[in-house]
Amino acid sequence: MAARAAEEQSAREVFIAAADWAIAHVAAEGDVAGYVIDTGMMLPLAGPGAPEVQEHAVTEFVTAIGMRQQTGSLFVGQALEACVRLPRVWARLLRGELAVWQVRRIAEDTIPLSQEAAALVDARIAAYAHQVSRTQIGNICRLAQEQTDPGDAVLRKAREAEHRRFDVWLGQTGFDGTVDVSAILDQPDAADLERAIAALAEQLKKAGSEETLSVRRAKAAGMLARGEKALPLETGGGSEGAAASATQPRPRHLTLYVHLSVDAVTGALGDVARSEASRSPIAIDVIRSWCQTAGTSVTVRPILDVAAERYSDTYEVPDLIREQIILRDHTCVFPYCQRPARACDADHVRSYESGGPTASSNLAPLCRKHHRHKTHDGWRYKPAGPDEPGVYLWRSPNGVRFRRDRLGTTLTVIEPVETPPDLDGG
Repeated sequence: MAARAAEEQSAREVFIAAADWAIAHVAAEGDVAGYVIDTGMMLPLAGPGAPEVQEHAVTEFVTAIGMRQQTGSLFVGQALEACVRLPRVWARLLRGELAVWQVRRIAEDTIPLSQEAAALVDARIAAYAHQVSRTQIGNICRLAQEQTDPGDAVLRKAREAEHRRFDVWLGQTGFDGTVDVSAILDQPDAADLERAIAALAEQLKKAGSEETLSVRRAKAAGMLARGEKALPLETGGGSEGAAASATQPRPRHLTLYVHLSVDAVTGALGDVARSEASRSPIAIDVIRSWCQTAGTSVTVRPILDVAAERYSDTYEVPDLIREQIILRDHTCVFPYCQRPARACDADHVRSYESGGPTASSNLAPLCRKHHRHKTHDGWRYKPAGPDEPGVYLWRSPNGVRFRRDRLGTTLTVIEPVETPPDLDGG
């Protein structure tokens, strides 16, 4: 019980520190403000009336406490929201009467509200914040918004009604190579899709497939994507005999960026590969089955030595060197960032203008946001050394140090220290 109480108090102190840090780094005119990136939109950290916070300050705080950018931005934003716009709820947190998760749950729902509506929610919910459910919080927020701004509530309801979507979660591929797909469609579109999948699943059965209806329906979705609308009837051969299409479908082309470690090849860690498309481990047998599917063409790229040193005389990074650093580092090399390296800039660790060469050892993938922090906001880093390719040592503007490698990020120095000359790159 004592340990649990200490844990909750420590969480409060971190949450309070997030609000204090945000208020101490309010964005001035001309500063880039921090935002939460969500579904392609730039959303402010907290609701109307809360101050904007310097973007680089948000990044430094969330990195120091070991959070990824979006998760950490949400954390700082909710702390700022509660501190500034929910003073009654915040006071209960300071007195130790509420846990951080209870305050965050309320702040998450009040951030989209107007200043008047948030104040009304704070007044109504503070006394019961320790026992309200998520549904009750949502209802209180909705009623407060309708009461304070009926016109905005009508528009909000209209936006909520436009919620159709079709999501394919390629970034969360399972070990068996499967992917979740979810959608909200208009009823006529959903009915058409159902008829098409049901018809193809039935054709697979008539063609000899002995698989379950669920598996046949899943395969039918892939057939639709490739334009396969009809199958020749077979008397045998199982599901493999049903692969050919009578309507000349588009051929299935497979370009896989798959990385096999020595341990995986020798079997020391089992038959496991890493696919860039999914950023997750996949069984080698699954990849083999993909490649062996009838009608599939496969692109195989040559192996690159990620430890080799390659040079260019120009500022622009040649494709071969870019490919090498992508295969070497896998993701953005900023602490805790997991953005795939193929979506990143090829950064000169030591700037080209100050004499840094366009060479493998002086290049690393940085996503656009963290590239900007390194260039303009005082973040510095360097490779750990020629014997440790893909390992980087980072220093934040306030002197917190990190070691970043392909296994993750490690906090190496907690107390701020003076910047050494070897981390003063461009």
